[in-house]
Amino acid sequence: MSRLNQRNQPGFTLVEVMIAIGIMTVGSLGILSMHHAVSGANRSAQEMSTAVAITERWVERIERDSLAWSAQGLNTSVLTGTDYLSPLAGTVSSTGWFTPSPSTGESFAFNYFGEDTNTAGEIKYCTNLRLNWLRQGSSARVDIRTFWYRAGYVAGNATHPNWVDGGDFRGAACDAATADGWGLGAAPNVDVVVASTVVTWLRRN
Repeated sequence: MSRLNQRNQPGFTLVEVMIAIGIMTVGSLGILSMHHAVSGANRSAQEMSTAVAITERWVERIERDSLAWSAQGLNTSVLTGTDYLSPLAGTVSSTGWFTPSPSTGESFAFNYFGEDTNTAGEIKYCTNLRLNWLRQGSSARVDIRTFWYRAGYVAGNATHPNWVDGGDFRGAACDAATADGWGLGAAPNVDVVVASTVVTWLRRN
């Protein structure tokens, strides 16, 4: 009688156990997908925040540099004392985008943490400038763009036609042509932050 009673006790069948495992698996996959999406969004937000801070730093550098511009004119001698505005000398309109030649201790390239770096393997963010005369010889607009590769892109090292693992995308090329992309069609391979500031020559009487 005891064996019969044990057989008739309630329990889970194999089918029920398999259904429960299936439901748990589907739920776990959903949670993992959500975690991946949140991690990607957090990374993008962190990259954007770093790029904005770098761009603001360059605005400050340009405004500091303009203090050395002490006379009106388009000739080279007027802008010789500046580090970043000197390409305007002899230009009547705009310089186009270019990679600046920084003064000592500063760089156009930055690492993952937004720190100036000159080590190619550490470069993640790049800065370009474009100078435009507002009033020839006396006031100019400086456009500043900070760009970086979208997560997963490495020029010339793709396992898929244009994309690689998201953790390996350092060593950006900082020349101005880089920010225009490498022909990926509708999906650009760089993100960019752009800002502008206006500087004028400092009248000294």
